[in-house]
Amino acid sequence: SYSWYLYSANRVKYPMVRKRLIKLWREAKAQHCDPVDAWASIISSPEKTKSYKQARGRGGFVRSSWSEVNEIIAASNVFTAKEFGPDRIIGFSPIPAMSMVSYAAGARYLSLIGGACLSFYDWYCDLPPASPMT
Repeated sequence: SYSWYLYSANRVKYPMVRKRLIKLWREAKAQHCDPVDAWASIISSPEKTKSYKQARGRGGFVRSSWSEVNEIIAASNVFTAKEFGPDRIIGFSPIPAMSMVSYAAGARYLSLIGGACLSFYDWYCDLPPASPMT
């Protein structure tokens, strides 16, 4: 049941980040005062980008702080919006009707920055009753 996941000793209790990425981030932050510049230094280097992307699927996660992961997320969003346009920031919700509170918070954020909201409803054209089709 769901409670087994919720109360399991193996559940994720704090932010976890891929070890290679967090190492690159901390090095970049030491060299750049601005978090967006730090993120840009990682993304603009093919070697750095390849090094953390190749680690996908191999585990290797380490514990981080909420402030650090929020800074990475914010820096990557700002960088993406500046470099490629805000419409390249996509939020995805499998079924928005299941949790309107969480969906609404994300949709509001994306709307404010010019991002796009996507869901399974967009793919399957299976909208709930009274949902506007735009």
